[in-house]
Amino acid sequence: MAKTYLLKGGLVATFDDKDNQARTLRADVLVKDGVIADVAADIPVSAGVEVVDCTDKWIAPGMVDTHRHTWMAILRGSQCDWLLTEYLVKNSWNMQGDLTPSEVRIGQLAGCIDALQCGVTTILDHFHIANSPEHSEQALQATIESGARVIFAPARQSPPTKILPTFEFGNEAEAHKWQLDQLQEWGKKDGGKLSPDGRVTLGFAYDLVIYGFDIPHKEIVSLARSSNASIITAHVVQAWRDKELLGPDVVFSHCNSLAYRTAPDDEAWAAMKEHQCAIASTPEDELGMAHGNPVAFDGVDRGVKCGLGCDAVSINSGDMFTQMRFALQWHRGRWNEQILQSKSTSPKHVKHTSADAFRLATLGGAEALNMSHLIGTIQVGKRADIVIYDATSLNLAGIQDPIQGIVFNASNADVETVFVDGEIVVDKRVPGKVGLKGGIEWKNVAKELRARGEDLRKRWPLDKLEELWDEYYTKNGAPAI
Repeated sequence: MAKTYLLKGGLVATFDDKDNQARTLRADVLVKDGVIADVAADIPVSAGVEVVDCTDKWIAPGMVDTHRHTWMAILRGSQCDWLLTEYLVKNSWNMQGDLTPSEVRIGQLAGCIDALQCGVTTILDHFHIANSPEHSEQALQATIESGARVIFAPARQSPPTKILPTFEFGNEAEAHKWQLDQLQEWGKKDGGKLSPDGRVTLGFAYDLVIYGFDIPHKEIVSLARSSNASIITAHVVQAWRDKELLGPDVVFSHCNSLAYRTAPDDEAWAAMKEHQCAIASTPEDELGMAHGNPVAFDGVDRGVKCGLGCDAVSINSGDMFTQMRFALQWHRGRWNEQILQSKSTSPKHVKHTSADAFRLATLGGAEALNMSHLIGTIQVGKRADIVIYDATSLNLAGIQDPIQGIVFNASNADVETVFVDGEIVVDKRVPGKVGLKGGIEWKNVAKELRARGEDLRKRWPLDKLEELWDEYYTKNGAPAI
């Protein structure tokens, strides 16, 4: 039976999805049976309730990552200086097809733990390394073990077996069969629930629409929907629109090609809104890898559901603090530039505020995943996905407004306690223990992560990857993106 917790005396920072307003209030939060049972001043302490002293603490919703390749934690720090074109050749079309199931498993576990200790409680995991049934099964089990709330979205794809002089996909027929069989098998288990507690649910990643293969796309997308995949994630909205595949369960990552489209009736934007699709904006890597310019607030301004994501954690930070800052400051910078160029009188206030960025990382992400009735705010009746921040830390002491503090000053170092579904999965007051009931020793995860990562880097040293990239680039130029 789940414990009952009373978070006592904290400063609650949240959005209210009833009036779409930011709220900051001094209140207690009662967590019972995995649900937020009450939010009020001076809730009395009852027998059997574990009190969590939140004096000098901030209480906020868990953050929602709408696009993450979680397993890539095993490659962290090795791809930070790559353009997207390099990443495709070096990683996606070469090294990625060589990873073992055990390497993917430890990367997945470490990636989930990394997200949790940063206050990210929900992930749409675009699992694009379903190289074999064992890869997928081991990654799923690691996900469940972590205690995170995850939409686990295995990709329907196979790695190329040859890229020069032309692409070959020697395992495509076999992969097509087992991946769709596995999708249906998982979908039948419990209405798409992949873990006993329902935290891990089934999704589907499908990017083959943008390629010229002779594939029955409508049948495959329909199969995913009938198999209880709650979210389907992809990359190119125009291709999906042209093939009439759009729907409210589709989350499009990046959407950078929609930047600067100012016509109010632009067809792509109009299709997104009409079909209630969502955007997962990942501004840190979009700007650094030449994806294009971020469109998070373009989507918000047009009434399109939008959340944030970290994307490939081999390249970027795994926290949403960075994504909030990149998204907000990029859009502010672009707006400010337009003001300076127009030589008109400066406006009285900024167009987008800290609260807007905070919303993207919490309620906005929940809306993008069609989960705002369950998560994204601190409100009675929602699942208790909660982050407690130490407001006396070096980063946060002296800050009055917790929303501004979380957006502009906080880091994972300030995250003290994390609840998912009313259970503590990170408690930094007890160092080294993470996951359900503190059952994972991080030092053991770290040891295996480093060992497996070293094995992988020995097989794929940077000079070998650079040779492959140089050969491809010399013969073909950069691949189209």
